[in-house]
Amino acid sequence: MIDVPRIGLAQDHVLKRALLLYGLHALLFNLFFVFAYYILPEGFMRSSPQMGAAEAVARQPSFWSQFVVTVFFNLGVVALIIILCNFNRIKGIPVGYLVPVSLAIAGGLIVGTNSFLSDDLDRYSSVREAMALGQTIGGLETLGFILIVAATVPLGVYHYRSWWRWSGRWKPEKVMNLRDIRLSRSEVLTLVAGLCLLILAAYRETAMAASR
Repeated sequence: MIDVPRIGLAQDHVLKRALLLYGLHALLFNLFFVFAYYILPEGFMRSSPQMGAAEAVARQPSFWSQFVVTVFFNLGVVALIIILCNFNRIKGIPVGYLVPVSLAIAGGLIVGTNSFLSDDLDRYSSVREAMALGQTIGGLETLGFILIVAATVPLGVYHYRSWWRWSGRWKPEKVMNLRDIRLSRSEVLTLVAGLCLLILAAYRETAMAASR
């Protein structure tokens, strides 16, 4: 076993981890939203790979099929990617922390360019209505992913000493066995809360699409 560097964001209480990640996500989202709104053309992200899940959902013929596909992407794809990423740490930092960063960048670009497939921000006459809808769908979804990231930090089995594959120090070193992984009660509750928020967000998103 090796001595893993102690990184505050990885060692702090699960609530502090979640708050720090949420703040980082909000900062990046706002920066890329403003950049996209003023610089990029409307609809710029509609043909991007990030919209693949939305396209698959939009093709579903019924409310429940859309809901199931949305839940599948949220839980079976993104949440699973988060958990698998958190089995790895680079210089003590859980790789799962990169997921909220990537979601913030993509989300800011999508909202800033109004690149939604199932909705159009321009149809809302009230800014408050659009913001409330966004927070009860995308906001819940984001918080759910962040809670899952924060809760699964203790999964870090493999440690990399460098971010660069060609540095000569990229080879992973095992720092503990899978059977040694332990989640605290607060981490388990946070994980469950994150999963529940993703299901709720999927229902809200499906209901919004059905009401158009």
